[in-house]
Amino acid sequence: MIGNQRNTKLRILYAIVIVFMLIWTLYPLLWIAFASVKPKNAQFLPVWFGFRPTLENYRTFFQNSEFVRCFINSMIVTILSVLLSLIIGTPTAYALARFKLRRKSGIMIFILLARMTPPVVLVLPFFLMAKKMNLSDTYLALVAMGSFLSVPFVIWMMRGFFDEIPVEIEESAVVDGCSRFNAVCKVILPLAAPGFAATAVLCALLVWNEFFFALVLSGNRTRTLPVLVNMFVSEKSVDWGTMSAAGIITVLPLIIFGLLAQKHLVRGLTMGSIK
Repeated sequence: MIGNQRNTKLRILYAIVIVFMLIWTLYPLLWIAFASVKPKNAQFLPVWFGFRPTLENYRTFFQNSEFVRCFINSMIVTILSVLLSLIIGTPTAYALARFKLRRKSGIMIFILLARMTPPVVLVLPFFLMAKKMNLSDTYLALVAMGSFLSVPFVIWMMRGFFDEIPVEIEESAVVDGCSRFNAVCKVILPLAAPGFAATAVLCALLVWNEFFFALVLSGNRTRTLPVLVNMFVSEKSVDWGTMSAAGIITVLPLIIFGLLAQKHLVRGLTMGSIK
């Protein structure tokens, strides 16, 4: 009886903590969603209800001639950056997981430094290199930026997934006549598919939402959605309604992508948690 009461109290406590975390996490997004359907005269009213919803803010955003171009730019930069990051980071992660290298931990820390360094420190070298090589306002500069930000994350994530795959499986494939390359391609990579899905989703989030680097490296031809949202802030005023609508539209593609990859994402994030 006492044990049941204790379990009930623990479940209630867990439920309270989960509800609190959900409110803490979703409140800003809910505020933006409500602001996107508020008329201009109700933007600063501290109320959730009591106003007439309108789609005028969405209509204003969709009428912006830059929307379609910026959306396509964001898709191109995100897809290419994620693919390039996986191509570069996966072999590195496999080598760090399987081969006996000297000072392996030091190499991992060195790789992590690229993510630990504040972006404001790195944006100037990126800008100067892009300017020197005539790559400003090009997809190449933005893809290089996205890959630079994502590769360390790919290496750290995929190395953990490769570590959890027993090396005996790979050795069995080699004994059966496969070369190491074929064993990796036909055995190891399919087993690490959930890890690829989780890593791809998280890298896509990282690249899609990048604002600071995209603001500096992009131009009229390659402007991305986060940069377009910032255009609704002027010296004289801020169009909160249209900017909120733009924010909701900006996050929708990644929400849809995450829902489609949810099965593999959950499996990839929990891979190796139970041995």
